[in-house]
Amino acid sequence: MTIAIALKINDGIVLATDSASTIVGEEIEDGVRSVRHTYFTADKLFNLKKGSRIGAMTWGHGSINNDSISTLVKDFRKESEKKEYDSVEAIVNDFKSFLENKIAPKTSVGFLIAGYSKGKGHPEMFLINIDNGNIEEPKELNADDPLSISWFGETTFLSRLLLGLDKRLIEILEDNVVDKETIDNILKDCKEKLQLPLGVPAMPIQDAIDLVKFLADISVNSSRFVPGAQVIGGPIDIAVITKHEGFKWIQRKHYYDKDLNLTTIMEDE
Repeated sequence: MTIAIALKINDGIVLATDSASTIVGEEIEDGVRSVRHTYFTADKLFNLKKGSRIGAMTWGHGSINNDSISTLVKDFRKESEKKEYDSVEAIVNDFKSFLENKIAPKTSVGFLIAGYSKGKGHPEMFLINIDNGNIEEPKELNADDPLSISWFGETTFLSRLLLGLDKRLIEILEDNVVDKETIDNILKDCKEKLQLPLGVPAMPIQDAIDLVKFLADISVNSSRFVPGAQVIGGPIDIAVITKHEGFKWIQRKHYYDKDLNLTTIMEDE
């Protein structure tokens, strides 16, 4: 499982992911599978093109066939290193075409690609969703909203905090209320009255970083203390994309000693 968070404000986008990678077992009930093991070192956040103002994060399946998502993203980065992209949408479409040749029949994975197009002063975000081997057309998210918080993967904890409810409320209402119109009105009322307002479009980048880290920590610690297998956890990777500074790592894990691999670090930035 994963928690992947994107916060868009006037001055840029903050992206964050955890590092959990879950190996699932047999189905228990209603599509829920047992957890055989969880690793806490997976890479899910990337600079999609070195030197660009474009980043990507992922959730869902951690590999396609025998290649990890991390390896596939680096393969794409290698293939596209000599290409020039004038827009975020252009690299999104190129990445989608790259994925179409890699997808396995049962692949279910999502990608958020975010950054700045040439000549534009505000960031853009695009969603690529692959559901059971079917890749959907990329969709731009919150294009007209100067402030947006988006979260993907295991969303229950943040949905409860930020929206005051989670998707299970719909199931409860369907079990107890016959009238669909009444359910829709209740959900609309809940969204208007229970949503927790956090942040403003003009907040400084550092405060946006602190907010995203706070939300990621809540998800990790909630998963840690809720009975059952921990499916969100490990180090939290955070990156920021701004108009002038471009893609910058804020915190990032490495499986190798940074002091012994300075050349590798510089090449990978």
